[in-house]
Amino acid sequence: MSMRGGTCARHTSYWGWHARELRHLKGKEGSKRGIPAFPRRLLGRLARCETRNHGFEAVACADPTEMLEARHRMDAAPTRSARPRTGRIPPQGGEVEPSPDALLIRRTLAEIGPVADKMTSYFYALVFTRHPEVRSMFPPAMDMQRDRLLKALLTAAEHIDDPDVLVPYLRRLGSGHRKYGTMAGHYPVVGEALISALARYAQLTWGPEPQAAWVRAYTAISQIMIDAAAEEERTSPPWWHAEVVSHDLRTPDIAVLTVRPDQPYPFVAGQYTSMETPWWPRVWRHYSFASAPRADGLLSFHVKAVPAGWVSNALVRHARPGDVLRLGPPAGSMVVDHSTDNGMLCLGGGTGIAPIKALIEDVAEHGERRPVEVFFGARCDNDLYDKDTLLGLQRSHPWLSVRPVVGEGLAGQLPQAVGEHGPWSSYDAFISGPSAMIRSGVDALKRIGIPGDRIRHDAVEELEAVGG
Repeated sequence: MSMRGGTCARHTSYWGWHARELRHLKGKEGSKRGIPAFPRRLLGRLARCETRNHGFEAVACADPTEMLEARHRMDAAPTRSARPRTGRIPPQGGEVEPSPDALLIRRTLAEIGPVADKMTSYFYALVFTRHPEVRSMFPPAMDMQRDRLLKALLTAAEHIDDPDVLVPYLRRLGSGHRKYGTMAGHYPVVGEALISALARYAQLTWGPEPQAAWVRAYTAISQIMIDAAAEEERTSPPWWHAEVVSHDLRTPDIAVLTVRPDQPYPFVAGQYTSMETPWWPRVWRHYSFASAPRADGLLSFHVKAVPAGWVSNALVRHARPGDVLRLGPPAGSMVVDHSTDNGMLCLGGGTGIAPIKALIEDVAEHGERRPVEVFFGARCDNDLYDKDTLLGLQRSHPWLSVRPVVGEGLAGQLPQAVGEHGPWSSYDAFISGPSAMIRSGVDALKRIGIPGDRIRHDAVEELEAVGG
């Protein structure tokens, strides 16, 4: 592995992990079914899969040593022939026709769906037995982390034809993985285990062509992540230490934490970060910033302790001033577009009101007077823990309206309350809260006339883990 230049040096070890795979699989042909070995000619061709401006290009290569140098050149713009496997739009219009690689990958994904749990266990077993040195990068107990890495890889492969979705997603992953201590040389370790696990559990659809498609996809995926991490390394640390300066218990299960990072922490109102506590090392959870950037540099978070939530319970029940946490880089795109004066419709469920409060402060600091309509939902009055703060902001800003909504079934109650007011067709919408509420809220907002491209929320897949 090449790890020079810190955590994000570009690796040139793909041929190395392909060769290890060949050695590992040697002699397996007589086993139960066997995992097909990588054809050496195929590897020589595919290992030089360049990512140019994040276009995916397979280039023939006769010399594997030359491939190691050429693989990382990024200076040339892609040509028309550089995208032989991207989807194309039929002449009559309509949906984009999937590329051959995408079709092969989706067939594999369809086959492994029913055995995803078994494949996940096998994947991690391969990673940890072949490369025990990486085990320390993962939590001691794997039940919460277990499927995240593999799920992220499979999600990325599924969108291999859609760079507008894929590239931002992978860049976030690559930047965020720096906090785990991920180096460029770790990507071949994961790729080796991924291909072996797919070969074992996709027996009906697996073969040389699907294998080649997955190698191409993983090579492109990993390079985007490596490049993003390398760029971030030049401007920011992989994590920040942050000391707890106040711990305000608003309800028996909800606390507002304020922390002081050890160095400047740049973010935008509406974003979130990942957080690790000293009580659960290497277990990270996402929490939104509860205020716009402050002159004193302090950061605030709203945390609700949930059943079996390792991090949330530690933060609510054990954290005290003086404790030191770790923060990952900021992420998320649920931010205000200050180039427009569109009204803002904001739905916050439970502690999902935290980033909504940050958005309100952001609008106020920019001196804007656009209408901001906030619906704050909770299952009971006691969970409207920040209602007084929001009503105080409403008294200070005539353009702000706050409507508390109380009732069971938050996923249905909040969108229903929004539908009773309006019209909202000229508004930008912001939704934050439980993943079920976000899904139902997006559908409801579309039904009442707000276009999908004006509905902002954080990725539901990332929010699935927030409650832990």
